[in-house]
Amino acid sequence: MKKWVIILGPLFIFQACKLAPLDRLVPLARADRLESDSYVIQFGNFNIGSGGGDTTNYGLTYTIGQTAPGPFGQYGTSSYFIGSGFQYIYQIHTFGFTIDNTAIDLGELTVGVHNTASNKLSITTRGAGGYTIYAYEQTPLTRSNGTDTIPDTTCNAGTCSEAIAGVWTNQNIPGFGFNVVGADTAADFLDSTYFRQFANDSAAEDMQVIMSNTNIVRNSQGTVTYKAGITGSVAAGNYQTGVVYVAVPGY
Repeated sequence: MKKWVIILGPLFIFQACKLAPLDRLVPLARADRLESDSYVIQFGNFNIGSGGGDTTNYGLTYTIGQTAPGPFGQYGTSSYFIGSGFQYIYQIHTFGFTIDNTAIDLGELTVGVHNTASNKLSITTRGAGGYTIYAYEQTPLTRSNGTDTIPDTTCNAGTCSEAIAGVWTNQNIPGFGFNVVGADTAADFLDSTYFRQFANDSAAEDMQVIMSNTNIVRNSQGTVTYKAGITGSVAAGNYQTGVVYVAVPGY
């Protein structure tokens, strides 16, 4: 007489098989291969339940049946890191990046006086990898005739660049530069007196990081202050450029 036994498989999937000698038993599959014309998922699995709920104080979602969830390694301090599990890296909000003012007017420039204007960058990330914001200028400040320019600042000591900020408080030193103040700003912006040049795209300079965070953030903000000053040799006219910000999410 044939005998049958129900064997409890992984993730509570029941399978039936004939009794057989131990050396003839075939291990149960612990994963599935899912594929179509446009993708292949190897070692996928099935959950047995999921759901969620909210109260006035918290929100909770869950999945049950995930194989080997959890962190393996330590992010940023070991040679590897794996965040395993459907909800280990949980997407709290959609990725968003805004600039509150995209038309900056520095007004009429006079010799020996720096003019400033500001706008605010705001970013929210959805992934545990955080974000990075890069910036560059299309050209230096250029007069409408296309030839005269206001050069990028070199700051008080003549040492600041597109990559390194320096103190720029001497209003007899001309140029165009910017400062960023906020919780996630680059470390060389020590305070509101430290300025950089923008990386110049027309000179093939690489865009530079101005803000970043390796964690999830909600409405992280940075205030960008633009500053310009001139010498008596600068031709009169309207000067302009385009500043480009590139916000990159991390996952």
